Amino acid sequence: MKPLLYLVVYDVPATKAGNKRRQRLHDLLCGYGTWKQYSLFECFLSAKQFVTLQHQIEKLIKSGEDAVCIYILDATAVKRTVVYGTPPPRHETATIL
Repeated sequence: MKPLLYLVVYDVPATKAGNKRRQRLHDLLCGYGTWKQYSLFECFLSAKQFVTLQHQIEKLIKSGEDAVCIYILDATAVKRTVVYGTPPPRHETATIL
């Protein structure tokens, strides 16, 4: 099965503990995809990789303080993506750390 594109968007409070969690989340996501903007990653993942990522995010964030949204886009949505000033999403081999 072909990997799907997952857009991961997060918001973590600017507190001492929040900053640590934000950095850990950023480092985790760097192993799964491409950092596009301050709190946005594009990740092409298999279903198994996605489940693993979900479990890691759930362990890392603090419910009630942090927000993580994951948008799942199929190949049709990726083809219809309109992009200005940056390369369009493209599948590259992910390096899971």
